[in-house]
Amino acid sequence: MDDNNRNYPREAVRTKSRLEVDGQWHDCVITNISAVGARLYLRMSVGLDKKVRIQIDELGPYDATVMWCEGDETGLRFEHDPDEIASLMTVLAPSFPGD
Repeated sequence: MDDNNRNYPREAVRTKSRLEVDGQWHDCVITNISAVGARLYLRMSVGLDKKVRIQIDELGPYDATVMWCEGDETGLRFEHDPDEIASLMTVLAPSFPGD
């Protein structure tokens, strides 16, 4: 994945979260996040294009799609307006550029 082609900045974080896959919730850790997606450390494999929901602290849950999986890492694309997510992410990562 080429970070230089991203339209939204990414912020490195280490935030405990929960991911819902097929109605079951799993613990995970967000390792970076942007207004359009997130990279997770997740101790399970999830199929590509799988529809999931992520609970981030007290924020969410947010609908997302699995874009890639590699070992214990999973990439999600949020299914929400990027501006909405960006404003909420300022809570998670205070240096994240908001509105």
